[in-house]
Amino acid sequence: MNSLPSSEPLRVFTYFDYACPYSYLAVALLGSAAEQAALDIVWRPLEIRPEVVAPQEGAAEGPGDDFAEADWQDLAERAAALGLPLYRPRRHPSTRLALQAGEFARDLGKEAHLRLHRAIFRAHFVRQLQIDRMETLSQLAAEEGLDVEALSLALEDGRYLEELRRAEEEAERYEIAQTPTMLFGRFKVVGAAPVEVLLKAARRSAAE
Repeated sequence: MNSLPSSEPLRVFTYFDYACPYSYLAVALLGSAAEQAALDIVWRPLEIRPEVVAPQEGAAEGPGDDFAEADWQDLAERAAALGLPLYRPRRHPSTRLALQAGEFARDLGKEAHLRLHRAIFRAHFVRQLQIDRMETLSQLAAEEGLDVEALSLALEDGRYLEELRRAEEEAERYEIAQTPTMLFGRFKVVGAAPVEVLLKAARRSAAE
C-alpha cells in the first residue's frame, strides 16, 4: 500500500559503494520500503576508498577494512534479520571497475541494472569473489544474462569513468561523506537505517 500523499513515485538518490556492507544492507532495506511506498530508487556510485588499487596477479592481498570484529557480528545479525547472508571479505577491493560495470548495466534498463547490482554485492559479501578483476565482472555479467563482450569493451575504454566523476561531484555538493547516503528530496538519511526511518523520510519529503 502506498503510504505517501501522492501516487507519483518519489525519487530517492542513494550513494553507495560495493565494498560498503551498509550499502549491501541498504539494497534490501530500500526494497522493503519500496514495497510500502511508491519509491524510485536511483543508485549513485561513490568510491569510498579511491586510493585502493586492484592487486597485480600473484600479489599479496590488499588492505582490509576498518571495522572491529564486533561490528561485523552486528552486521551479520542485521543481515540475517533481512534474510541476507554476509561474510567478512578477506580484503578491501578497488571498486572502480565494479561501479563502472553497474553503470553499464543501468544503460540496459532498470531490471538488468538491479540484477547485476545485487550480483556484485553478493559476489563480494557472500561468494568472496574479487570484484576488482575484469574476469569476475565478466562472470557475473554472464550469469545475469548480460552481454559480456559489450561489458568488457565498456570497462576497457573507461566510458563510464565520467559518470563516476559526476557522482563524486554531486556527493561533494550535497556534503555526502559516507555510504550509503539516501536523499529523499532535502531530507538526508545516512547509513543502513531501518525501514521505518526510510518511510518517515519519504513521507516528509512527499508532503513538501
